[in-house]
Amino acid sequence: MRRLSTADLPRAAALSRLVGWNQVPRDWALFIADGEGRAIDDGQDALAATAAVIRYGSDLAWISMVLVRPDMRRRGHATALMRWAMDCLAGTRCAALDATPAGREVYRQLGFRDLWGFSRWSLPATLPDAPGPRPLAPGDWPAVLALDAAAFGAPRETLLRDFAARAPGFVVDGAAGLAGFALARDGARGPQVGPVVAREDAAAGALIAAARAALPGAAVIDLPEARAGLAAWLAAHGGAVQRPFTRMALGGDTPGDAALLAAVAGPEFG
Repeated sequence: MRRLSTADLPRAAALSRLVGWNQVPRDWALFIADGEGRAIDDGQDALAATAAVIRYGSDLAWISMVLVRPDMRRRGHATALMRWAMDCLAGTRCAALDATPAGREVYRQLGFRDLWGFSRWSLPATLPDAPGPRPLAPGDWPAVLALDAAAFGAPRETLLRDFAARAPGFVVDGAAGLAGFALARDGARGPQVGPVVAREDAAAGALIAAARAALPGAAVIDLPEARAGLAAWLAAHGGAVQRPFTRMALGGDTPGDAALLAAVAGPEFG
């Protein structure tokens, strides 16, 4: 096991593509910028195994990218990498992750507990237009960052600005200021919409529709189970659930107001 470096980015992305995940090298670079990673390297075109952590301020960190190449599984690599991540974040008030159904049982045995669920949805090619969204402007950033911090509970400016540089972002204004925003990014298997932050489903749906219209090809979004109204709206217009995830935490609960989260940034980022 050794530290993940920028030189590893193409082979880390090759690993995530091989196991069916959506990350591109630029996603992997965010872990190096705001966190760190570990790799098991046997010299193949794709790394043998990886894990990464990303820190959001001093009290919250995310464990992610615990991946093992299929031919290297059942050798204890995932367990060793998870132990590294947990040791790396020892003392952090909350270490969180988003688990697949198979991973959830493993993480429960390591002391993680369930918080809430969300599901990945495929987005239809088109969604009904709704008035309100406008393109994200440079002057919107202070309000976007404040609203995201209220929802997510920790600062993540590097992440959000990176997403905004990769795909168009949109905002909705309210009577008291910014009422919501939506960002998106490219992916190895297709673009992803998220995070989307808005308390009201009508604003969130309008933002999702605007973001979807700006993206090419097949796109996905990760909707919290609590946003049942948004899920019903998506299903009515041709969206479909692909797979579930469970947000889990070790230590304290994740901070922030989850009721503001209409779509998460993705299981690798929270």
